[in-house]
This record gives sequence, C-alpha cells and structure tokens, in this order.
Amino acid sequence: MKRRTFLRSSVAAAAGVSLLNTGFVSPRAAISKDIGIQLYTLAKPLSDDFTGTIKKLAAFGYKNLEFAGPYYFSPEEEIKNNPLVTFMGLSGYGYHGHTPKEIRLMLDDLGLVSTSAHISDNSLKYNIDEAIEAANIIGQKYILSPAFHGQTPDEYKAAAELYNGFGELCKAGGIHYGYHTHNGEFAVHDGVTLFDILVKETDPELVCFELDLFWATVAGVDVVKLVKQYPGRIKLLHIKEMAQKMDEAYTTFDPSNGMEMLMQIMKNQTIIGEGVIDFKSILSQVDDAGIDQLFIESDFPPEPMKFAEQSAINLKKIVSSI
Repeated sequence: MKRRTFLRSSVAAAAGVSLLNTGFVSPRAAISKDIGIQLYTLAKPLSDDFTGTIKKLAAFGYKNLEFAGPYYFSPEEEIKNNPLVTFMGLSGYGYHGHTPKEIRLMLDDLGLVSTSAHISDNSLKYNIDEAIEAANIIGQKYILSPAFHGQTPDEYKAAAELYNGFGELCKAGGIHYGYHTHNGEFAVHDGVTLFDILVKETDPELVCFELDLFWATVAGVDVVKLVKQYPGRIKLLHIKEMAQKMDEAYTTFDPSNGMEMLMQIMKNQTIIGEGVIDFKSILSQVDDAGIDQLFIESDFPPEPMKFAEQSAINLKKIVSSI
C-alpha cells in the first residue's frame, strides 16, 4: 500500500473509532435503526387484536409507532363519521381503548417508542390541549395534521394561518407540529405549487412537514429536488411504494368528489422495495435535508402483516446499501 493511501485509510479509521467512542451517529444511521410504521397501515389487525399486533411489529424489528386517529379526545361526530372506521368496520382506533399511560407502559415493555401521531384538524380545534397532554405522556415529539382537502391558493393560505396557530400551541406544550402531504399540495397555480404556498406561509419555527413519497410520486414530484429545495422543513417521511409507474401525474386530492379515482390510485401500492420508487436516492439526502423520522405505510394492503414484515426487511437493506 502506498504511504499516502495508508495515511488516508489510517486517518479515516481513527476518525471512525473516534466517532463511535463519542457516540456520534449520523441522522441516517440513527433512523435506519429506528424504522417506524404508521399504524393506519394495520387498522384491521389492530382493531381485532391491538396488543398482539403491536408485539408482532416489535418482533418484525420495528422500533417506532406512529398512531392514527380518531382518539378519545376527538369530537363525537368525527368518530361516528370517520371513513376508515366505517369503511373497514373497525371496533378499535386511535389508542384502542387504552389510556396514554397504558400505551407508554406497553411501548416501554416492548422496547418501542412512538414519536408522532396523526391528529385531525377537527380534533385539534376541538381539544388540542388534551392531544398535547397525551403526546407528552406517550413520549411523542410530533403532532401531525394528516390531510387538507383545500383546492385553491386562498384555502391553503387560510390553512397556513390555522397551522401556525396549532404550531404555537404545540411548541408551548413541548411538541413539534407538522403537516402530512398527499398529492393535491403539488397542483400548480400561477407557477407555484400549493405546497410552495404552505411552506412560505407557515413559520419554520412552528410548522414542519411529513412527506408521503407515494403521493408525491403520484403528483410527479422530483422528491430529491424537493427535499434539497426545503432543507430543514421536511422532518419526516412516509415510505410508501408504487407498484407501477403512472402514465401521467395526478394532483387532485378531493375525497368528497373523487374518492373512486383515489381508491384506484391506492391499489397501485405494494411492498416496500418491490416497486418503482427510488428510495435509495431519496434516503441518501436524509443527513443534509434534516429528516429524522421514517415511517413505512400503505393504504389498505391486502395482507397487512405480510406487508409490514417484508417491508421492514427490504427497507433495512435499502438503507444499509447507501
């Protein structure tokens, strides 16, 4: 070995040992060890056997659980009219009859954490104080609005004002507030997307974003370019796979008028790593972009437990190859 090559190798090795000794771990390395799953993916198994399903997820290697509502603090009409509850005939949802303290004990016993929860805008308007209290008891860092059905720039500007308000209250309670994207945010109006408007109109100290990679791909978004464009604003990713490339982008998200089309699109999902999304290129940006949470997700997978198990295996392989 040439002396220069040897010196470079020796310095790199010494630096590696030093980093390990000081406990330094890059964000990408850290989140690769704590891969999470959005529990909406397993709505029916959880409804049938909450504790048993959580134990299986732990056995599959998941470390982080992202909850989905409605919750005991949600308005009654939201629980009665929740499309997931009625569509799938669920008997359990949210914390599945458990208190936040009971959830925390269960997670601790299984070596799990929950760093985030999806909580609807209506629930936050109705009882944000109790939502924040529950999040703190469980140990969650993020409360996320799961969707917005607006279609125009003015509607998104109004939403930004609401989200800044949620962000202020969450920050005061020791929690980060964020918004989860679909495809509609990437509709273009006068040369800018609705997502651009939402980012511009929200305070970066109060509002972050959770980017859903499937829905961004549906909208034709260059995800690598997007996370580079907004470093530090996208803090969480939903790792969701597309089975086959779409013929054209689709940027309408309006369940009240276009649910049939959205259901057809959702059928084009598959196990992570068995489709067309280039997760490796996207995840290579994690360190520079400031992303610190990854959650596997799928909308109504036909075999939820099989999806969860194989997706965890495949995603760990992808992350380890970067």
